Amino acid sequence: MKSFSDLLELHRQLDELFLEHQRALLRLNLARATELLDQYARELLAHIRDEEALLMPLYQERVTAPTGGATEIFFGEHEKLRQFLVLFRQELESLRQVADLERGVLFLIDSQHLFKRLLVHHDTREKKILYPLLDEVTTATEKQEVFELLELRLVEHAPALAIATD
Repeated sequence: MKSFSDLLELHRQLDELFLEHQRALLRLNLARATELLDQYARELLAHIRDEEALLMPLYQERVTAPTGGATEIFFGEHEKLRQFLVLFRQELESLRQVADLERGVLFLIDSQHLFKRLLVHHDTREKKILYPLLDEVTTATEKQEVFELLELRLVEHAPALAIATD
């Protein structure tokens, strides 16, 4: 039976893709780092769209949000994640003109640390609040219907990740 907590595997796969982006940065391979960041952004944004369009309406309708689980928190964190992705893309572009590439890459990696901390908090909130509560208030049929509508699916995501890490 499907569980919304299965989406945590998708989070893990996204984390691995971001790690590959950072590895490319460490190698000063800006073209590869940009390609991987673009792929990561597409997939993370698809996942966010899925959560906002499919999961959050169910959550708002059926769940009495506990402390720390208000929908505004999830939407706010999603917006911050979007803003970070724009910032990272801009910073990658500016690295092409810097005199000290290593310094620029270190600055970008440092700024990505804040993003990763936000992701950890967000993932924990989803793991402990959003997904378990949605599992409680939805039927197996409803879960199946939602999983069929997801833009970013685990099955489709894994091969893309395998290609990205080659």
